[in-house]
Amino acid sequence: MCEPRHDTWFSSRANALLVRFNVARVAADPPTTPGADAPGGWTGLVYYRLHGAPRKYWSKYDVHDLDVLEHALRSLSRAGDAWCVFDNTASGAALENALELSQVVGIVPS
Repeated sequence: MCEPRHDTWFSSRANALLVRFNVARVAADPPTTPGADAPGGWTGLVYYRLHGAPRKYWSKYDVHDLDVLEHALRSLSRAGDAWCVFDNTASGAALENALELSQVVGIVPS
């Protein structure tokens, strides 16, 4: 997995390099650069890292956001695994969002 921040990692040339070496590029929210909100690179893994928006690290995602995320995870992960990391931990929202997403996708937390 790769979590790039610089614009150059979102070019077609960089994407081809990631594919060649089986490296998935994260889809981040909020995006740091155009294209950073969509997964890229190797398609054997779909990886989302959500930091909270509009207030980074603090904001909780609502039910609509989680429904959109669930649809994206299901549609993009047909060829492999899908991961989602909530990094909106400053307010404790990450755990709540993870539990809510697990309910939306039908996974019962253990």
